Amino acid sequence: MTDRVAGPLPVLAGRYRALAKLGAGGMGVVWRARDELLHREVAIKEVRLDPNLPEAQRAEARERTMREARAAARLGHPSIVAVHDVVAQDGRPWIVMDLVDGRSLEQAVQAEGPLPPRRVAMIGLAVLDALALAHSRGIVHRDVKPANIMLARNGGVLLTDFGIATLEGDVQLTSPDALVGSPAYMAPERLRGTDDGPATDLWSLGATLYTAVEGHSPFRRDTSAATIGAILTQEAPRPRRAGDLAPVLVAALVKDPRQRPGEAGLRAALRQISQGLPVEPLSRLSPALPFPPGSPVSSQETVPGRRTAPRRRTGLIAGAALAAVAVLATGTVLLMTAADDPEASRPSPPAAGAGRFATVPDACLLLAGAQSRAVVPGSTPAPAATALKEGESYCGWGDPSEVRWLRLSLTHKAPVRSKTAPDVAHEFFVAERKKIVADRGSGLLGATGAVRNTGRLGAEAFAYDVTALDRINSTVRFRISNLLVEVDVSQKGERPDAELRGHALRVARQVAEKLNSSD
Repeated sequence: MTDRVAGPLPVLAGRYRALAKLGAGGMGVVWRARDELLHREVAIKEVRLDPNLPEAQRAEARERTMREARAAARLGHPSIVAVHDVVAQDGRPWIVMDLVDGRSLEQAVQAEGPLPPRRVAMIGLAVLDALALAHSRGIVHRDVKPANIMLARNGGVLLTDFGIATLEGDVQLTSPDALVGSPAYMAPERLRGTDDGPATDLWSLGATLYTAVEGHSPFRRDTSAATIGAILTQEAPRPRRAGDLAPVLVAALVKDPRQRPGEAGLRAALRQISQGLPVEPLSRLSPALPFPPGSPVSSQETVPGRRTAPRRRTGLIAGAALAAVAVLATGTVLLMTAADDPEASRPSPPAAGAGRFATVPDACLLLAGAQSRAVVPGSTPAPAATALKEGESYCGWGDPSEVRWLRLSLTHKAPVRSKTAPDVAHEFFVAERKKIVADRGSGLLGATGAVRNTGRLGAEAFAYDVTALDRINSTVRFRISNLLVEVDVSQKGERPDAELRGHALRVARQVAEKLNSSD
């Protein structure tokens, strides 16, 4: 439902014309608007600042908005809000995003009451997929809650609002004593100031799913101080309506992050519940770890099983600092299908319809040193996010801060119900191409060019270019049986050229040759 607004509606950069207010909360207002250049409707997030705020706080709010746009643009995932543009007007930034027809998980629970456990498990799977990608890139969301999960009318689920996310390489916006977020969904280690890594997002996801299935948050109290005290000192009450989901939620909400299930364990349990299958014993779920080995990190340690270095916070929480930061956003739609979710169960013997690849190959072994150095001179392979998901492999050459860098991503598909693994991979691949074609457009943070068919890689192979700020990416994607391959070459510049495209296509053909010769 939209709000009627009296008076003239904003027009940004002479291009985006606001149509109606979608909602408001905290410092944010979201507008339904029309992109007059591309003739489509979008959502625009406006940041409203109190004119009495000191300039330092106004500057922080502006930077937080830009951080949200940078985080979303860096990730580029169907479960994460798609950012098209950032417009500076009236001394503040406005974020232009995809418009989704739907409502938040918070609104759904308010309207319908507690949701069925299987539906909640499916929602959890989609959000976990988005968080896994963010964590693999060194990004912690820090504000996972029902209000920041959108449910589209066609079944899509997406995570929104990276406004207080921590990004590797970005300076800290607030002082170590400050606490920003929604207290009811903050992990105990964040409240204590001892850790702010990926495990905190998983705790928040557990609290969010608990709310969805029970109708209220697990540590709900009358005041913020009481809520924080309960999170720090009390165990989560066992949910009554969650069925098989109950032990998973309880495990996700334990105080010690080292004792919680990690992404792979949660994924396996949520998938089983969403399919109506018995859940594995929780003792067999993989534990939570810091950032995946090789992924970008700032100050966190990456030694498994070791607690990250504590950061002191004086005056733990005081009065107004407890206020939840509620910033609205909306985004892209993820169509949830069984084929869109890689198998995370333990490896099993090859079966009929399993495809040519029993497991995912090591991406770093698919290019010889001379082949990678021809694209990025002097580079060495760096496996990153290989622990992100079962069935995925990633390798990078060069650093994103350099003039040019190269990355190779592999995704392995397994049979699903009556579909063979190659059929699953084919359906996912076709859906990905359709999404890229549909998302083609221009914006300050990224513009996707036309999709091009490519030769000598199979009938389904295609390529496209993406410009983002001062960089150009040339991407080639193809499928071999049940394996999906993505090659991405990026360099600094304003527009793609034949050399960049040639590098990407040459690497793709070298990888395909290596994969085909491994039979």
